[in-house]
Amino acid sequence: MENDLNEIIKKYKIFNNNIIDAKYFGIYINENNKNKLIEINKLLNNEIKSFYHSQNINENIDNSDKDNSNKDIIIKKLNDEIDKLKEKLSRYPLELSKGEELISLIFNSLEENMYFSIICKNTEKFVELEKKIYNVYPKYSQSNNYFMANGIIVDKNKSLNENKIKNNDIIMLAKNII
Repeated sequence: MENDLNEIIKKYKIFNNNIIDAKYFGIYINENNKNKLIEINKLLNNEIKSFYHSQNINENIDNSDKDNSNKDIIIKKLNDEIDKLKEKLSRYPLELSKGEELISLIFNSLEENMYFSIICKNTEKFVELEKKIYNVYPKYSQSNNYFMANGIIVDKNKSLNENKIKNNDIIMLAKNII
């Protein structure tokens, strides 16, 4: 029973470290991630309930003082760990699926009057990054622009992976002259 509890706590700590890493890369809360975190929290609570059930821990049954003492210690550890996870998740929510990674990109304009650095997922659609640029540099949203990465024009509807954009790439913004 103690080994199972330690295994669950170990998994939670790994998850915590991933959240801390997300903060380091500047990932911030958005409404979609908040909803995902709520779902994750529910799953964690269900996992703990399942653990209790598998170990025949029932809060309503008192077998002995020793059992109660061990049960109380286990419950306290789990509740403390859940509280820590909830607190961390509320600050740094990010869910990286298998095959996803964080990458850093730098955007620059040909006129060199715009310089924008961003951390994002390699699976993110380029059009989403374009929106973020226009939020910071709204004057560029008024013109018809294209982007170039590694000498190739970026397809805005494709992901960064599909556009062969990698970590530390510099992406140039240019105005279409029509």
